[in-house]
Amino acid sequence: MENSPHFDRRAALVVVLLGCMTLAVFAPVLSFQFINVDDSVYVTGNEHVQQGLSWHNLVWAVTALEAANWHPATWLSHLLDVSLFGLNPAGHHATSLLLHTLNVILLFLWLRSMTGALWKSAVVAAIFAVHPLGLESVAWIAERKNVLSTLFLLLALWAYVEYARKPGTLRYLLVLLWFVLGLASKAMLVTLPFVLLLLDYWPLRRLGFAPLGDSAKAETGNAAPAPAANEGLIRIIVWRVVEKIPFLLLASVSSVLTMKAQALDSEIKTVSLSSRIGNALISYVVYLRQMVWPSKLAIFYPFRERAILSAPVVGSLVLLCAITAVAVWQMRRRPYLAVEWFWYVGTLVPVVGLVHVGDIAHADRYTYVPMLGVLIATVWGTAEIELRWHAQFPAVRYATISTAVLTVIGLASVTARDIYYWRDGISISERSLAVTGPNCLMERALGEAFYNQGRADEALDHLQRSAQIQPSDTAFFEIGTIKFQQKKFDEAAFYYKKALQYPGEARMLAQIHNNLAVLEMQNGLMADAEKDFRESLTLDPSALRHRIAYGWLLAKQRRFDEAVAQYELALQTAPDALAYFSLGSALEEQHKLPQAAAAYRRTIALAPGFQEAQARLKAIATGDNGN
Repeated sequence: MENSPHFDRRAALVVVLLGCMTLAVFAPVLSFQFINVDDSVYVTGNEHVQQGLSWHNLVWAVTALEAANWHPATWLSHLLDVSLFGLNPAGHHATSLLLHTLNVILLFLWLRSMTGALWKSAVVAAIFAVHPLGLESVAWIAERKNVLSTLFLLLALWAYVEYARKPGTLRYLLVLLWFVLGLASKAMLVTLPFVLLLLDYWPLRRLGFAPLGDSAKAETGNAAPAPAANEGLIRIIVWRVVEKIPFLLLASVSSVLTMKAQALDSEIKTVSLSSRIGNALISYVVYLRQMVWPSKLAIFYPFRERAILSAPVVGSLVLLCAITAVAVWQMRRRPYLAVEWFWYVGTLVPVVGLVHVGDIAHADRYTYVPMLGVLIATVWGTAEIELRWHAQFPAVRYATISTAVLTVIGLASVTARDIYYWRDGISISERSLAVTGPNCLMERALGEAFYNQGRADEALDHLQRSAQIQPSDTAFFEIGTIKFQQKKFDEAAFYYKKALQYPGEARMLAQIHNNLAVLEMQNGLMADAEKDFRESLTLDPSALRHRIAYGWLLAKQRRFDEAVAQYELALQTAPDALAYFSLGSALEEQHKLPQAAAAYRRTIALAPGFQEAQARLKAIATGDNGN
């Protein structure tokens, strides 16, 4: 019964056990906070996401190239969370945990549907469920795109198995639909067309020739049968490639959009091609080591230049070539080795660092999908060894089962321990610094986390360390912001101007110019303030708060027509209570009372507790508006 693809009681029991185990191991995330590393980009500091679902934000989600990506489905999931849970992190964590749990169950069902192997599929899904490398994708709200895109990937793979079993237009279109939704969640899925070709070889056997050996035949389950011998092999292979052309076209569109987004929003460092290749080779080996021995994991691993002929790079290349040679050598008799090895190598290509973005060397979250290739190859290989030796040594079966159980328990224990590092921004930043040593990014992140908790002196200490390690616009800006909050305005202006000496991402530069303009306006330097406001809006035209602040400067100079124009431009970005209130104030100064009252009503509709708007609206209604 091992190879029966039908959903029976045993399969139902496995689904229940996998779901319960996943929820039990990851349940602590429901009490965790947002962290200051990227969660502000995706949720807590994103003006659109904070407003929840609306027609305006739906259009924004589809067209936005923020966070160096085009991923409208990811934005929509965050918008939906805010509509359901507000900014309560428990609800956002619950969504990510639910998605991971669904991925675990779908992985089991897809593998079993494709191979007919119940227990091997269950073991792969169980290890995937609790592996510490998956922790980052589940516990980090900003990595929603990882668990969401994998959900659509597994749905696409399952739909492809059904299409391979019984080809048809609707089944083919369903695969395409899931693929589109996956790409709209995360562009890393661009490798799916190549994954489908691998599955055509094993276990679906759709390339016109079958792998050798009884084990390969036994694993076909209810997949498509081997083609008739009289069909031309080349014709079949060509057709299988042509079949993937729509997928390749969609992947190309996604890649272009992603590159455009990264060019707009990312801080891209110039890194030599040899260093990128060296880092990629080392990363492949590091990920393998982490899968086997997941210790000293961190949210951030700083990039370090590597000479192409250095020992780590050469050693990694030799090891990878050796594994590839063995996989190819065994390709006919043990097809799962080659297919799953090339799954691992291929699905990592978009994120392995050949295109270098930021200061990161590698990341645990990148293994969420590639890890499946290694797990499948390992479990299938172990099962083959057990089958071969079982007749001579019956105890081998018990040893194999015990090893699988202990592996799952051991990995779950590590995840249950490491999960608490993700409880808040301070904890995860301190953990990263303890693992990787001092680096500018995590020192800055720790400083931000301390600042968010009102611990300004500790925040300044870490932000200054970050600036000493590597001066940056962000570190100096944040130091200046703390000085601003402490009412040390001269020091704040000094650090803002220092930040401008290290220009980086456009949005950060816009924020620096905006804050500097606010300081200058406060000091009566109106001409300087206007110059900086204009520079801010040139760098980031959609910055709603910057435009409102510029409107205040114009209104302060009694340039009400210009102020009204700025508020109206701000409201084109998004409905906003403060923008409507500021618009109402400017219109009231111009004695345009009906329009001012309308603006105040819109303010109250968006923010019912906005007392000043209520007071102004009442004053207009009673004729007591001071004019």
